[in-house]
Amino acid sequence: MILSALLLSLQAAPEPVPEIVVLGNLRSVQVVVGQDPEGRWHCSMNKSTGRPKLDDRFCRAVTKCVRKGASDREAVESCIRKTRSGLVRKFEREMKKN
Repeated sequence: MILSALLLSLQAAPEPVPEIVVLGNLRSVQVVVGQDPEGRWHCSMNKSTGRPKLDDRFCRAVTKCVRKGASDREAVESCIRKTRSGLVRKFEREMKKN
């Protein structure tokens, strides 16, 4: 039992997702934003970008689009496109720094 716990603790951390995959995922991810009966906002994505922090930023930004009044489909999609392209540019700048 102790040996198995020790072996589990020695396992390597998962490899980070390559940047090119993250960018591809960010460009193709779909987001759903909704509000529950208590007024709390929720965001879900059909897949992860591979970076939880980026997923969180994207969900928060898209939720902000909807909360600020992007109510029809065209307005929401436009806001998502702008948000996505901004996050892609920011991620690419961060990649160049590293």
